[in-house]
Amino acid sequence: MIDAYTHLDLTCADPIADMKARMAAAGIEGALAVETWKADNLSWLRQMMAEPSPQFRVALCFRPVLDQQFPGILENRSVIGLRVRTEDMAQLHDVAAWLQTLGKWLIPHAENGIGPLKKELLALAQRTPGLQIYLPHLGWPTQDKVEDPEWEAAVSELAEIPGMVVGISAIAHFSAEPFPHADVEPFAARLIGMFGSASVVAAGDYPLMDKDRYTQYLQLAQDWIRRADAQWSPRFERAFRSAAPSAGKPGARQAVE
Repeated sequence: MIDAYTHLDLTCADPIADMKARMAAAGIEGALAVETWKADNLSWLRQMMAEPSPQFRVALCFRPVLDQQFPGILENRSVIGLRVRTEDMAQLHDVAAWLQTLGKWLIPHAENGIGPLKKELLALAQRTPGLQIYLPHLGWPTQDKVEDPEWEAAVSELAEIPGMVVGISAIAHFSAEPFPHADVEPFAARLIGMFGSASVVAAGDYPLMDKDRYTQYLQLAQDWIRRADAQWSPRFERAFRSAAPSAGKPGARQAVE
């Protein structure tokens, strides 16, 4: 199993070593390390790109105001996709086509809620057929711990996009209850029911949780998926493993925030 969405704990002297230790304790084979909008973990992600490991893949942030030298960044085999804000979707232009051509993933961020994101994703999928999209964090089902009234209809429409993958992650963020967050499980079950068992991944969103419960959060996501009679997404896990980076082929040009 992989942890399909994590950051790094920058309070540690060596965040990569910390992540490896937590993964080993939880029985996690690999992790997708995602850049933060503050770019405070970027130097460590660059290390992953320069010193490739089969344990890690990287997702970088797309910032249209900066010269990020695409598609060179996307050619780095450790980079599996781009994290993109809703407000920046319309500015992807050729980058979306590069993602599609290179078999990388678009990882959207719903800073204004799932409703506005849905509109942008549907338009983008129409402009770039075959683009691989990974919707994390349960599709952002709540705002301020209250169910987003647009969530059900929005994710139902997004489920019509061929090949989209959804993540069961950031569980605590959407919960108004203590661990094990029983109020969030119904969202996971509904999401899995809409997208189907082949389109689900589990993740922790570490360290934005109770860090001492890393293993428990991954197990919780697994348990919810199993209770919904689902399996891990074969496409996403296959994509994660197929880009086995070679240490002799260092990363291409690197992103900045």
